[in-house]
Amino acid sequence: MKLPARIGLITLACRDVERMARLLRELGWPETPGSDEHHRTFQCTNGVVIGLYAARHYEPHFGTPADGFRGFTLAINLASFAETQAVYDTLQGIDGVELLGEPEEAFWGGGFSWRDPEGNIWDVAWAKGTTLDELGGVRFP
Repeated sequence: MKLPARIGLITLACRDVERMARLLRELGWPETPGSDEHHRTFQCTNGVVIGLYAARHYEPHFGTPADGFRGFTLAINLASFAETQAVYDTLQGIDGVELLGEPEEAFWGGGFSWRDPEGNIWDVAWAKGTTLDELGGVRFP
């Protein structure tokens, strides 16, 4: 069997799980019924689940979480550049969000990046020529 081209769950190793859970709740992300004090889980509209788990559980196998850029970003794609500006305006008032620049238009669309309290980098973007399916998944032509 080939590895399916899909991601169902992204777990973020957190130094402070509850701080990250508060942030996702403040953003309006729904917490799943299976979430508990050990492993917080949030259901995304496109089916992906974001899990928050204490970093200490991973450290014996993988080492401590790196500071700075970790070699990946978590991206939220939107339907228009105007939507990226609206999300930017919302994030300005959220505790624990570090905005890393204002929304900028580019040849590919545009957007901006921000850092969460755990140091993860998130992109909020609109990509020209793409559409979002009924669940919010990005579709390229």
